[in-house]
Amino acid sequence: MEDWKLVSIGSAVGTLDGLKAMSIQKQAFLLLRRLATQFAPPATFGKMNFQLQAYSRMLTGGFPVMETIAARDYLLAAPWQYLVTHGFISDNGQGFFVVTDEGLKTAKNSGIQVVNMEVLSAIELLDPALHGYGHYFRENKLKEAVAAAFELYENRLNEIRDSTRNATIKSSQGRDVVYALFNAKKLKLPYPKLNRARKQAYQQGLTNVLSGAISWIRNAYAHEKHQLPDLKPEEALELLFVASYLLRMLKYSRPALPRIGSSK
Repeated sequence: MEDWKLVSIGSAVGTLDGLKAMSIQKQAFLLLRRLATQFAPPATFGKMNFQLQAYSRMLTGGFPVMETIAARDYLLAAPWQYLVTHGFISDNGQGFFVVTDEGLKTAKNSGIQVVNMEVLSAIELLDPALHGYGHYFRENKLKEAVAAAFELYENRLNEIRDSTRNATIKSSQGRDVVYALFNAKKLKLPYPKLNRARKQAYQQGLTNVLSGAISWIRNAYAHEKHQLPDLKPEEALELLFVASYLLRMLKYSRPALPRIGSSK
């Protein structure tokens, strides 16, 4: 199947709220792609037919079952009217519509990213701070998603740095923050049951990973994303899982705060 074709609007937006979060233009272009996929010109379709269950499914596939009627009615309102007004679909004079030549051209070049719902669902497995990143995938801003995730990670490091009174730590920047925090024991090697004889090697490995993420991933995507190849959604998701893991390691590496009233 050609890349522009759309089997399910629900696969692109997830829920009716996801659809409503888009601009009317984007909603209309998704509807246009679905109509052009199902009714390739010169095939015709009637608006009233979509009230029938068999036709309705053509528009509402992929939406939660409880939202199908509302999603159909929503699509047949403003998004449909947008397509009519802009000449992307046209009444043939007999109460039926056809996708126009301009409509077919637009459907093929609308540029709206259709995201596999498994990708969007997987985002919910990440650190809670990353749960709202689905919009990057829907807007096809995958490099921006990676940059934002690793900037978030760096900001967490900086928050730990700024919470100290140590002048040496406060003056550190970028990848050096990791080493400064471990040297000052503001971060410690997690998993204390690991072999003590290998502690130095483990700590070196961990600090290299934590600092390398800034110098290798964060800096590249923040400053030179135009020099990097485009990402596929699954590739961007992989990098978000890396960022999520790093956020978890920061959480586990912070020494437990003494309880109020403790003599320690």
